[in-house]
Amino acid sequence: MTKSKRPTNSKDAFARIPWAYRGRQTPLARLAQSIVPVGNKEGLPSGDLTLSMPIQDPGHEDWIMDIQGTAFQVGEGKLLTCWHVCETLRVRERQAFYYANSRLGEHQAQRPYPVAMQFNFIDPRTDAGNPLIDVGMLISPAIHSEAAPYLVPKVMWGDSTRLGVGDRVVIGGFPLGRDLFFASTTNRGLVQPSFFEGIISAIIPAIQQGESRLLQISSVSLGGISGGVVAEPSTGKVLGMVTSGLDSGGVSLPVTFAIPSEVLQPWSDSISYVTEGGQTCR
Repeated sequence: MTKSKRPTNSKDAFARIPWAYRGRQTPLARLAQSIVPVGNKEGLPSGDLTLSMPIQDPGHEDWIMDIQGTAFQVGEGKLLTCWHVCETLRVRERQAFYYANSRLGEHQAQRPYPVAMQFNFIDPRTDAGNPLIDVGMLISPAIHSEAAPYLVPKVMWGDSTRLGVGDRVVIGGFPLGRDLFFASTTNRGLVQPSFFEGIISAIIPAIQQGESRLLQISSVSLGGISGGVVAEPSTGKVLGMVTSGLDSGGVSLPVTFAIPSEVLQPWSDSISYVTEGGQTCR
């Protein structure tokens, strides 16, 4: 019987293993920094929720909120999501939060930020609210400091009018909400978006007055990913927002619906607000 021997240079080889490496910075990895989970304070420990929590901290898991959906940053303090996600958030009670990437010294951290305001889509065709278009905006003037920087850039928009059936896209967000980050006994509690690949399986034109054009995508849409991005894989540019999916008998089907960026971008760009300090943000 032969015995295996550890190579003489094994210590050097083990030293080169990138145990904590997050992978190279692809366009989708950069887009992931702009995507955040939104939810309510229920289940969070009492205390100061304005503090960043290093992901290495043993108590980090206790700070992962009840995730209701996904949002993504489209401007300074402006986060786009679905209106049906907004309706689950307890904004008036000051219980609605989202998680943003931050840093404490050399450690990666995550910090909850309160949602200050929410409102639904105003249809430019009527200058009034339109319940047929499931789009909402969250406002949260983020607090940035050298000690705890706000590391959530705004997305780059793509041109959804150029999409055709068969074009490859990805959807990204927080499927299964909080449960996804506790699915295994190891590597628990790191909150980050997941991406799924598909193709544009159909483009659905507006038929009735007040409707939007919709993108139909051959990808499963699990609960929690509502408000997630539809993006171009090679550039990370956002082409739409996930609003819903189909299931049969409780089983999710590879049919996801999304509102195209041609509707989202002009509306989000038109929104500005003034902070308590008098600063105008767009």
